[in-house]
Amino acid sequence: MRSDRRRDLLRILHTGKASSQKDIVDALRAAGHEVTQATVSRDLREVGATKIRSGDDFVYLLPDELGRTHGSDLMIRNLERTLEEFSLDVRSAHSLVIVLTAPGHGSAVARAIDLAGLDDVVGTVAGDDTIFVATPSPDHAARLASSWSRDQERDQEEEK
Repeated sequence: MRSDRRRDLLRILHTGKASSQKDIVDALRAAGHEVTQATVSRDLREVGATKIRSGDDFVYLLPDELGRTHGSDLMIRNLERTLEEFSLDVRSAHSLVIVLTAPGHGSAVARAIDLAGLDDVVGTVAGDDTIFVATPSPDHAARLASSWSRDQERDQEEEK
């Protein structure tokens, strides 16, 4: 029963139209689940749903959907802060961008890159302190590496 409710909750969240827990309770009840607001609240917390502003409204979204929404500016700013704080070097190699980070921060930086939803990023592979960012072409990789390096250099200049 719980797995059916969870499946239906995820389906509701994927529509991007759930603006309140009451909306979710109503939708789950319509799908045949006897739920309370407390159950929905707990389920939202367990799946990592976040309520964000989308235009003039608020909606609940799953973490992997945040970068593909109007809230992507937030994710891009988060990426910029994450790169500023944890990246040590950024360079391109053919269609890859290699990001070197402080030890232990590779997966967190890769996650920030993934969530930013950048068109130039196909995907990431992260190790402890190194990330390979796949891009569609060498031109995309060079442009992305240059942009991230400039941001890093500008931040270092501002610290001086």
